[in-house]
Amino acid sequence: MQVQYLIIGQGIAGTLLSYAFWKQGRSFLVIDEPPPTPAASVVAGAVINPVNVNRWTMVTGQQQYIPAALETYRSMEETLGFSLIEALPLLVFHKDETMQQLFSAQQLVYPQYIQHPAPGEIKLARQFFSSSYIGKVEPVWKLHATKLLSGWSDFLKHKGWLIRERFDLSACTISPQMICYQDIQSESVIFCEGAAAAYNPLFKHLPFTKNRGDALLLSIPGLPAQYIYHSGTRLVPVANELFWCGGNYRWQFADLLPDQDWRMQTESALRQWLRLPFKVADHLVAERPTTAGQQFFTGIHPALSSVAIFNGLGTKGFFCGPALAIDLSRELAQPGSLPGKGTISLQRWLK
Repeated sequence: MQVQYLIIGQGIAGTLLSYAFWKQGRSFLVIDEPPPTPAASVVAGAVINPVNVNRWTMVTGQQQYIPAALETYRSMEETLGFSLIEALPLLVFHKDETMQQLFSAQQLVYPQYIQHPAPGEIKLARQFFSSSYIGKVEPVWKLHATKLLSGWSDFLKHKGWLIRERFDLSACTISPQMICYQDIQSESVIFCEGAAAAYNPLFKHLPFTKNRGDALLLSIPGLPAQYIYHSGTRLVPVANELFWCGGNYRWQFADLLPDQDWRMQTESALRQWLRLPFKVADHLVAERPTTAGQQFFTGIHPALSSVAIFNGLGTKGFFCGPALAIDLSRELAQPGSLPGKGTISLQRWLK
């Protein structure tokens, strides 16, 4: 089998890059081994939010990232034949008057996103939550991450473009002109392995930072599902009275077992904030591929022209991934293109 590109991994990075190739009419094959624990792409909250509500500032690069994300996900909806993304206002609960004053000041600067809640929204918020200060961000979009990844996986399998097995780098022959793996020949191989890339010998010098995150899946009967709620932690509606609740960050860890201390602290904070009873339906954990400063690894290996990487997206994968995938697909077609915003120079780290 001969293709232009061999993609290793079908998390959010591999999904978005393979979709960009498909839209551009390029041939590819994806090799992906289902992880024994939940993938970071599934554990993520998958919310596209233009505002950093902890400081009431606009997210860097949102003017580039949001249009690309909306165009990509809506196009994927048409391809897959079901809904993937929906607009949901974000209600933000402040802990003190200082944050409310900052919110009011920034609302005057960015009224297209930062807004005062309507009287009905304030009434709803005070009915279900304990908080004196409330702000709103709109539009915000929720992405159905699991549907996206599984739907695209089914599409690839139907086309014969997905191999479900572990990729063995030692069995891969790499030359500047060609990649040979089993009976597959390709012009390039792109590693979209998620956290596993930190152990890939081709990229061992990149400054990966180990990072794990926990999330809870909560059953909250009676809580309206037409909003996302935020107060230190975030509640994102999933389905059937279920809400994603997260998340935390740990850079020092020895395993991927659920963090029971974080769970107890989160449940305690929820009981003070939320007026409704809830039950924990599941506790999810995954290791994230990330770097200090949340810069991205994307581009062609400076010493191996037939090897590329698309990684390090961390918690921003669903937000920034579509634009970065488009940038990388252009660079692979025309080497020497400028890297996307927020990316780490591979030349600096790989010789």
